Amino acid sequence: MKRSIRNKILALGLATLSLTACYDVEDGYRINYPESTAEFTITPLTLTRGAIKDSIWFEIKAKSNTDMKSIIVESTTSGGGKTGFVITKSDPLIDHVYGTLQKGTRELDMRYLYVVSQDSVKVKLTFSLIDNEGKQSQAHQIITVPSISKYPNVSLYTNSNSKTDGLSTIDGVAYRNLPNYNTVTTSNVEVQESVDIIFLVNNNSAMLVAPYNGNFSTSFTVRNKTKFKRMENMNVAAFDTLTNASLSEFIDLDDVNSGGTSISNVKVGEFIGFKTDFASKNSYKYGIMHIKAIRPANADWYEGRSYLIEMDLVTQIKK
Repeated sequence: MKRSIRNKILALGLATLSLTACYDVEDGYRINYPESTAEFTITPLTLTRGAIKDSIWFEIKAKSNTDMKSIIVESTTSGGGKTGFVITKSDPLIDHVYGTLQKGTRELDMRYLYVVSQDSVKVKLTFSLIDNEGKQSQAHQIITVPSISKYPNVSLYTNSNSKTDGLSTIDGVAYRNLPNYNTVTTSNVEVQESVDIIFLVNNNSAMLVAPYNGNFSTSFTVRNKTKFKRMENMNVAAFDTLTNASLSEFIDLDDVNSGGTSISNVKVGEFIGFKTDFASKNSYKYGIMHIKAIRPANADWYEGRSYLIEMDLVTQIKK
């Protein structure tokens, strides 16, 4: 009798082990599924990039020949407040935390909102559908970017390759008569670290140069290596409506990172992209200038005729 009971327990244990191995269960949860043939589509409704607190939307559509059990969204970095499922039509969910679906659900159409919470460069979102047949998954990358600031009506003057103005992109401040900051003092070095863009005119050609560039005659101790590049894909409407996400996208589209430390023959109406230097107070940030005017002008701080450039500027900053 004892041997018979022992054999039954052993047989039951082996059956349980076989079932567990078949379904690949870990901590009570199945972790290995066959591929489902359900239609499962994740469509980004916004740019898949943004700064902290920006909202990124996805549309989730699914249709299955068998009952669907759950919709799961996993992220490498947790989203901020309001991150989660957003119902646009009838609600197929039993709960909105774990994505458990009501019994008999075979079709759904809803949205998912991800709110950027950290400056972590890249976030991976994985959307999974589980039905009675198996599982399907899709992954999307979210790029986190700095926030932007807009500085309208920025004016820079130049009189010569040394007597000229410079711009700080971290706060939109124009520093006049840069030779005033050549002497090595704590306050002057702080200005040198802030200046990213220099305006010059050579042979009747307007130039924007980095403090490092040889066209700028200076005794600066810190000379930032700002990069410049013309924006071929930018237009007025896009510039006027730039967001944290769209500025970053245009910068990538025109490969501003491949620019040089000067750009010559600058014309009114052009869009110039830039990337600041590591040594800058606004280090490794991108921006775009829209050139509004270039003309001769008088400046109280320079003797004789000078030149003026006017621009609107949008730049990334760290808030």
